[in-house]
Amino acid sequence: MGDWQELGQAVFIGLTFAFLVAKLISIVVSFRGDQLRITREDDLQGEADASRNGDSGVLEEDAGVSEEEKLLGEESDDDWEGIESTELDEEFSAATTFVAATAADRMAPKVSNDVQLQLYGLYKIATEGPCNAPQPSAMKVTARAKWNAWQKLGVMSPEEAMQKYIMIVTELYPNWADNSNTRNKDEDTAASVSSSSDKARMGPVFSSFVYEEELDNDLTLEAIHVSAREGKTQELLSYIENGVSVNLRDSEGRTPLHWAVDRGHFDSVETLIGKNADINAKDEEGQTPLHYAVVCGREAIAEFLVKHNADINIRDKDDNSPRSLCSSPWPFMHSTKVLQ
Repeated sequence: MGDWQELGQAVFIGLTFAFLVAKLISIVVSFRGDQLRITREDDLQGEADASRNGDSGVLEEDAGVSEEEKLLGEESDDDWEGIESTELDEEFSAATTFVAATAADRMAPKVSNDVQLQLYGLYKIATEGPCNAPQPSAMKVTARAKWNAWQKLGVMSPEEAMQKYIMIVTELYPNWADNSNTRNKDEDTAASVSSSSDKARMGPVFSSFVYEEELDNDLTLEAIHVSAREGKTQELLSYIENGVSVNLRDSEGRTPLHWAVDRGHFDSVETLIGKNADINAKDEEGQTPLHYAVVCGREAIAEFLVKHNADINIRDKDDNSPRSLCSSPWPFMHSTKVLQ
């Protein structure tokens, strides 16, 4: 019995001793962890202080330099660019105002249509950018000429267009700027109102070439006309095969063949002729597809139409025939074999 008691006491003492040792180890580990954490926090705080007291000064100095550069350098450049742009805009505006005033002056020298068209194209680029308007019909001669003048300038920048516009006006009227400045000083507000009115009415062209909008607001097209205008041959075939008349007319009397010829879609012309389109169909002005081909300068299409018995002598309401309108030396339009 005594032996069991001694053994129990020994086990109890051993367990107690082990517990105390484990507790002591835990305290030591925890203490060292706290010390490391405190040390790390002190280090970080020191780095932060150093950053504020030392490196931060460098950063603030750099920031100050950057701000100074922004104020004295970059902003200065932007200001100069703005000044240059503003000066060009103002000079361009003065030039267009001068042109509008000249257009309203019946005593002013007339300017050739070629120059007027060039000014028009440059004005459109300067004020609206590259041409993205649909091409007007060939029978709207003035609108088509203006569209061509605008479209052929491509992606010219507005600044370049302004400069070229001013250069042309200066070549035409070397003293225009002086006259414009004098007039503005003398007429003041009244001149400004008058110029704005003339400019809105006339645009950037002279009186012999008055601006006219050709928006085709009243034009009504069916789907087959749109397909012919866009040269979508497969769509044309589909419409015709589904019962749409190959000679269906739009609100101005044009057939799909008129539209295909007008826009120069040779494949569509071939397709429509192959589907028995009326080759001598007249629009409301009495003009046939061959009239259109001649006016648009579509030589290959005109020759194709003539070979398929298009009448070169048929006359429109103005008594013009395709042959009389043709100024190009196309033998098939002037050959005695086809004259009546």
